Amino acid sequence: MMKTFPSVGVVVLKADEVLLIVKDNHPKRAYQLPGGQIEPGESSRQAARRELEETTGLVARPEQLIKIPKEWEAVIQKEYGTAIFPFICYACTGYTGQIKRTETATPQWVQLTEVGGLLLNPNTESAINEARRLKV
Repeated sequence: MMKTFPSVGVVVLKADEVLLIVKDNHPKRAYQLPGGQIEPGESSRQAARRELEETTGLVARPEQLIKIPKEWEAVIQKEYGTAIFPFICYACTGYTGQIKRTETATPQWVQLTEVGGLLLNPNTESAINEARRLKV
């Protein structure tokens, strides 16, 4: 039986950079967008705000998160079997605070020209490209 874990990601762009994180518990130390799983009773926008703050220290107001129309799905083999991660992303148009290392993740600004050469979680590059197309 496959388990499903609805997830969110937040694309934060600044000039020619994007904010990516490496989660401490990721087995391959792949770069990914700030984000994580949607908790029961939480909307995807609420999860995006919470995850952005938890993984980077940045705070965005709800209206600063614009839903990217395209959605993705990743099928990943886990130790317990196959897991499906539906992935909803938001483009962040503004925030307060400074990035900081958190208990679970290390955020860093990455040049957009370098993204293609990094080890990335599934759908990360596609979400960045879709956010750039929004021109928000």
